[in-house]
Amino acid sequence: MPLLSTKCRLQTSAMLLAAVFCLGSLHAAYPVFSSSVPRGAQRGSEVKLKINGDKLSDFETLMFFSPGFTVKSVDKVEERSVECTVAVAPETRTGNHLVRVVTKSGISHGRQFFVGNYPNVDEVEPNNDLSLAQPVTLNQTIEGVIGNEDVDYFKITAKKGQKLTLEAEGLRLGYGTFDPYIAILDKDRFEKVVSDDTILHRQDGYCSWTVEEDGEYYIMMRDSSYRGSGTAFYRLHVGGYSRPEVLYPAGGKPGEKTTVRFIEKNGESFEEEVQIPSDAQEYHMLFASTQEPAVSGNLFRVVDLENNLEVEPNDSREQATAVKGSEKSALNGIIEKPGDVDFFKLSLKKGQKLLVQGFGQALGSPLDMVVNIYNAKGGSVSSNDDGGGTRRLDSKTTVDVPEDGDYFVRVTDHRERGGANFVYRLEVSAAPRELYVSSPQFTVNDTHYRQFIAVPKGGRFATLVNATRSNVSGDFKFEMPGLPPGVKLLTETLPKDYSSIPLLFECAPDAAIASAAVPVHLSPADPAQAVRGRLRQSFDVVREGNVIFLTETHDKLPVAVVEEVPFSLEIQTPPVPLVAGGVMEMKVTAKRKEGFTAPIRVFMIWKPSGISSLGEVTIPEKANECTFVLDAKPEVASGKWNFTVMGEADAGKGRVYNASPFHTVETAPAYLAAAVGESVERGGNGSIQGNNL
Repeated sequence: MPLLSTKCRLQTSAMLLAAVFCLGSLHAAYPVFSSSVPRGAQRGSEVKLKINGDKLSDFETLMFFSPGFTVKSVDKVEERSVECTVAVAPETRTGNHLVRVVTKSGISHGRQFFVGNYPNVDEVEPNNDLSLAQPVTLNQTIEGVIGNEDVDYFKITAKKGQKLTLEAEGLRLGYGTFDPYIAILDKDRFEKVVSDDTILHRQDGYCSWTVEEDGEYYIMMRDSSYRGSGTAFYRLHVGGYSRPEVLYPAGGKPGEKTTVRFIEKNGESFEEEVQIPSDAQEYHMLFASTQEPAVSGNLFRVVDLENNLEVEPNDSREQATAVKGSEKSALNGIIEKPGDVDFFKLSLKKGQKLLVQGFGQALGSPLDMVVNIYNAKGGSVSSNDDGGGTRRLDSKTTVDVPEDGDYFVRVTDHRERGGANFVYRLEVSAAPRELYVSSPQFTVNDTHYRQFIAVPKGGRFATLVNATRSNVSGDFKFEMPGLPPGVKLLTETLPKDYSSIPLLFECAPDAAIASAAVPVHLSPADPAQAVRGRLRQSFDVVREGNVIFLTETHDKLPVAVVEEVPFSLEIQTPPVPLVAGGVMEMKVTAKRKEGFTAPIRVFMIWKPSGISSLGEVTIPEKANECTFVLDAKPEVASGKWNFTVMGEADAGKGRVYNASPFHTVETAPAYLAAAVGESVERGGNGSIQGNNL
C-alpha cells in the first residue's frame, strides 16, 4: 500500500532507526594516504617518492590538483607503501599542491606536496647541540622531524653583508599541530633574528637577517613549546632572497599591468611592474620576477574595481583622498606609523546599498583594521572593527546611503599601531552577485569523507551540493570539462528555486581506469545573465577535534573510474503520487554478485523541500532490500522529483560505493480531507465529514 496509517508509519520509522543504531557505521577504509617521503621537491627535478598508507596494492597513479607534475614510473607497489618517480616541471608554482592517491578501487583523502626552489637535504641526527650542528649551505631545503623536546641545529658559513633568509613549512605540511620556531644564532649562541608565527603563514615562520661579519652561524629549528612527535615534519628553506611580508597596492584589476611594491617587515622594499592574468582567481599569488623570488608568494586581490591609492597627508576629513568610481572602487593605503589615520572621500547617491570589505590580515598585513564611515557633517553612518573578511580582524560593513552627497571613510589600527607593512585594501561595491556550490560535511570532524567521485564501471556515484546564491536568480547548467572518458554527469541543471541538488555520475561498463581533477562550472540558462557559478569546497588541512588550525579551498572535484563493485541498487515506489500530508514507502533493492553478503549502508542523498525521511538505512548482511518512509508535509509543492540513493559497503579490499539510477517521485495535492465532527462512545455511531480537494 502506498499510504500508511500514522501508527504504522511510526512503527516502521522506529524499526528502521533501531536497525541503523544496531548496525552502526562501516569502518573499512578506501585507500589511505598517510604520508610521503620526501614531502616536497625542487621545481625542475625528478624525485623518488615513497607513499605510505594502507590498501595501496591496486595503486594506479597520483592525482595532482595543479599542473606541472608527471608520474614517470611506478617502481614498487605494496599493500602499505608505493614507490614512484615524479617529475616536477620547471614552471611549476612554488608552494603547496594538493595530491591524492588513486587506486583501481578508490580515491584517498588529500595530502599536501610542496615545491621549492632548492634541492632537498635530509636532516641527519644527532644534531641537537651546536657542537653537533649539521653543515648546510645557502639554497638548500632541509627535510627533518622534531621529536619531543628535540632541537635541530645546522651550521652555515656566511659573508658580511650577505642576506640569510629562513622559511619553515611545518603546520602547512598537514601532519598535525607542529608549531615551528626558527632562529639564526651567532657563535656565542645569541639569537640574531627569530620567527615563531607570521600573519601570512600562521604557525609557520620566516625571517631574514643581513650578516654583520664573516664567520660561521647557526640555524635552530624546534617546536615553539619544545614539544614534538614522530609526525612533526618540517621543510626548512635556507636562502639569500628577500622575504616580502605584504604588497602595495594589495590588489588590482584582472588583465592589467600594475606597479607593485614588495615590502619586508623592516620596511625595505622594491618595485616591479606586474602583469595580472585575465583569468586570475580573487586571491592571486604574486612572486618577484626581477630578483630571486621567495619560496612562497604573497596574496594579491584580483577584482574588477578601480584602484585608488591614498595621497598623504590624509589624516583628516579636510585632507581626505578623493576616490574615483566611488560606488565601485578599491581604497589602498598604509598605516605608516603609530597613531596614523587615513581618510578617503566618496561621492554617493541616495538609495545605494554598498558593501565595504577590508583586507589586511587576509593578505599578510599585521593591521587590526577599524573602519568608520561618516557623512559630510561628520555624523556616523557605519563602522566596524572585527566584522568579517577571511580573517577575523579584518573589517566588513554595509552602507545604506541615506542621501546624495560626500561621505568619508576613516581607516586606522585598533591599537593605534603602524609601520611600513601595515598595508590595507578596502573594496567598495554593490552587494556581489555570486553563485557557489559545495558539498556538506558528511560526517563529524572530517571534511574529507566522501568528498570525491569514485564511479564504478557500469555503475554510478552520487553526492550532494548546496547552492549559495548572492543576488543571483534563474536556472543554471552544470559544466564539468575534462571528465575521464566514459564518465558523464546525469544532473544537468540547478533550478532557480533549489538550494541543493544531487549530482549523479554514471560510468560506461567498458570505460578504462582513469582519473582527473575536474572543475565544476555553472552557466546561466538565460544568456543575458552575466554571472557564472563554480565549486568552492573547503577542506581542513589540520584539525584536532572541533579545533580547526588550517583550511584550504578548491574549485575542482577528484573524479576517477574504478573497478566494478559487487552490488547495485534500484529504487522502487508505488505507481501513484505522494500526496500532501501523506506518507509513502520507498523500497531500495540490492542486486548482489555471487558470494558478496556484506551489509550495505544506504544514504538518502537528497530530498526536496517539504519531504522528510531517515538519512540512511542499512541493508543487513545477506539481505536484499531496505525501506525509506517518505513523509510529505501538507504544504509540499506539487511536482516531479529525481531521487537517488548511494550504497557504501566493505568489499574486503576497502570501502566501495555505488548509487542507484534516478527515480522520479511525483507529489500531488491530497485527494480527500476528513474531520471527525463529534465524539462517540465505543460501539456507538458517529459521522465523518469529508471534502474532495
